[in-house]
Amino acid sequence: MAMALTRPQIGFVAAGTALTLVLAVLVPALTPLVPPFVGYAGTMLLYWIGFCVPVFLVLVPPGRRRALFSLSLDARNRWVPLAIGVQVLAVAIGAFVPVLGALTALSLALAGAMALINGVLEEAAWRGTVIEAFANRPIAGFALGWALFTLWHVPLAMAAGTVYPGGPAALVGGAAGLGLFWSLIAWRTRTIGWIALAHIGTNFFAFSALNVENGWV
Repeated sequence: MAMALTRPQIGFVAAGTALTLVLAVLVPALTPLVPPFVGYAGTMLLYWIGFCVPVFLVLVPPGRRRALFSLSLDARNRWVPLAIGVQVLAVAIGAFVPVLGALTALSLALAGAMALINGVLEEAAWRGTVIEAFANRPIAGFALGWALFTLWHVPLAMAAGTVYPGGPAALVGGAAGLGLFWSLIAWRTRTIGWIALAHIGTNFFAFSALNVENGWV
């Protein structure tokens, strides 16, 4: 007999599904009414406050939150820092180097602030929460966490006036590819410290390119 889903598992799936459905309605309806940067930033703020923070705080016990961000690795996982270093470097070469000449101090500062907030909160919600909630069903947790993380980028791609380097398909495809890579590491190590660092670095280079592409700063 298949095990029934626990309350944290149901809560995570319900919250992730609701996030995508609600934003799929709100983003295309509301972002045309405001300047592109306000629409994009507002979507991210709503996402952080309405999904990432409450999901982590409600579904992960207080005693487990700090442990999930551990950077400790056993001998079989010592390759992780090198792997994420190569991944972040690839993003830097592909997204950051082409816009180097157009970057400003303000654009870098904005990218850094958004990368720090988004990298930490997304890993807490999408990987940390799932590792904790689905500890007894790792395959289901891996699949659901990765799929919902990818899907939430679909409404983000609908933000009116925002130009994504490579187009909306690159945004969603990049989320799928990186989400798969980070999920593999998270489930292998049962921590999110290293992938949070990878996510912050990745977002810094990606957000810098996004700022330049859209002429925001």
